[in-house]
Amino acid sequence: MSYIARCHPLCGWLRLQPQDYARTMQELLKQRDDYLLIKPDHSGPAPGYMQWVWDVELPQLALRPYYAAQIESQVQELLVESATVESQIAPEAAALQRRLDELALQVDVLEAAIGHD
Repeated sequence: MSYIARCHPLCGWLRLQPQDYARTMQELLKQRDDYLLIKPDHSGPAPGYMQWVWDVELPQLALRPYYAAQIESQVQELLVESATVESQIAPEAAALQRRLDELALQVDVLEAAIGHD
């Protein structure tokens, strides 16, 4: 029997098997309904659901090879993206530091011209 894996409602990169999808949706709806009693104008997942995903659901799912492989793949993607962002930051930071040094030099020259020490 084949099944269709569905994207996790919070972690869209994680493909859930039907029984796991049903469980997380049940928790999502329960948390949403409970939170709407406290904060009726809230939209999106309830904070309690997000906490449950990170603290309870993901660690439990990570014990199973099907999910552990997906989590590891996501970790690798995030590391690659982090390296890309870091490589973009370095030249920009250097350029900004050069500009800051130029501005400080101009301030020093102008203050010297008007007799400020």
